[in-house]
Amino acid sequence: MSSDFWSRSFERIARLIAPRTIRVRRKPGAPSPSQRVPRPRLGSPSGFPTMGRMDSDWEGEYDNAGGCRNTVYTTPQTVIAPEWASVTIGFLGTQPLDRAIARIAATAGAKVSVLGAPLEPKLRTVAAHADPASVVKGARYAILPVFAPGRSTQANTNASFAPERAYGSALGGMSTGARLIAPRADAALTRHAAALGLTVHSYEDLLRPILDAAGEAIDELFSRVEKAGSRLQGSPVCVIAGERIPDLLILRLLDAGARVHLATNERGLDDVFPGVAVLPLSELPVQSPKFDAIFSTINGPVVDARELGSLPDHALVVDLADPPGSVDFQLAKQLGRKAIWARGILRRVPSLGQAYWSVIGGLIASLEQNES
Repeated sequence: MSSDFWSRSFERIARLIAPRTIRVRRKPGAPSPSQRVPRPRLGSPSGFPTMGRMDSDWEGEYDNAGGCRNTVYTTPQTVIAPEWASVTIGFLGTQPLDRAIARIAATAGAKVSVLGAPLEPKLRTVAAHADPASVVKGARYAILPVFAPGRSTQANTNASFAPERAYGSALGGMSTGARLIAPRADAALTRHAAALGLTVHSYEDLLRPILDAAGEAIDELFSRVEKAGSRLQGSPVCVIAGERIPDLLILRLLDAGARVHLATNERGLDDVFPGVAVLPLSELPVQSPKFDAIFSTINGPVVDARELGSLPDHALVVDLADPPGSVDFQLAKQLGRKAIWARGILRRVPSLGQAYWSVIGGLIASLEQNES
């Protein structure tokens, strides 16, 4: 047989076994992905027998598939995670974000000390102290208060706050060769640390790309909300959340002037977001009539006939959950509700605690490896 016969045969076999791909289906004017994407699994997920493939004129079926990327900073592959049980870290910040990072560090296995009240629920590897000197005594790392983006930025960047004045000689009780982890390392803090035999390491440059990428994803979401004819300024909106609280989304909604409500069964969040009303998920059907928009982040049948039927006619429903999602889109269309399936966007928007620890933990891991 000729070589052309075998060549054509191998080409046919290659086409048969090649992964099936589809072009991203998008509305006119939406950005095109840079390449083809794997064919998604479609069908009617359990819990939503009527929810399957959406009509082509519904924005958000596949147009964000190319953006389902995780941009959270992780330690380079050449950096080996340390034996966290031998790492002692003192957290000097007392805000919810500082404590969220401390909890993640303790969950990783590090020995953690926090300033102020104990973490709830309590963790075996976390100790709470009333004064900074006790928090950092004998610690290898001290984490200075973090600067959260959003509404709290002005308070966090208050020029009157300076770590070298706030903690003074208390930092001198750390272990030999200990390190300060700070958002920024200015000259005054560096000189003060050097006088105590400490070194300062900043992470602002590493953190900025993560927050910038998350901000771009939320900008994309808000652009689609505006395109749908909904306005956020002065509007009552509800964010539905499970264990993972989308704090960056909430902060941006507040900055946009929305009156934000958080529907969740998680406890202890009443004072975490000033100006946000927290309500249990069981009250959502009763409260729905007053919302102009609902942003759902729970992967499961949450926004169904009860919520969709009680929403105002002009209300917008945004499903931010991964497939199978949380909104019954076919019922929403039957009821004339505006709806957006913004699948994959939250993969680009980590929680603030995860974003900060991915950088701080990666920095500590790198420092530990350099010392070994």
